Amino acid sequence: MKAYKKEVRFTIWMALAFVLMGNAGLFFSIFPTDAMLFGFPVKYIVPILMGWFGVFFLTIVAGKIGNRIDDEIDAERGGVTND
Repeated sequence: MKAYKKEVRFTIWMALAFVLMGNAGLFFSIFPTDAMLFGFPVKYIVPILMGWFGVFFLTIVAGKIGNRIDDEIDAERGGVTND
C-alpha cells in the first residue's frame, strides 16, 4: 500500500510540474522585460525552452520514476502480474 501512496503523490507533483513548465510563458507576459538570450528576446525564448524542452525532460523523468514505482508495486504484491 505504501507504493500506491507514493504513486499518487508522484502523480500529483508531476502534474503540477507539467502545468508550471508548460505555462511558463505566462510569467513573462506578467513581468515583461527587454533582455536578450541567445539573440532572442527573453519573453519569447525562455517560454519555448521551458515549455518544449522542460516538458520533454519532465516526460523522461516521469517515465523513469513511474517505472520504478510500478516495480515497487509489483514487489509489494508478491510479483503477481496479469500478463
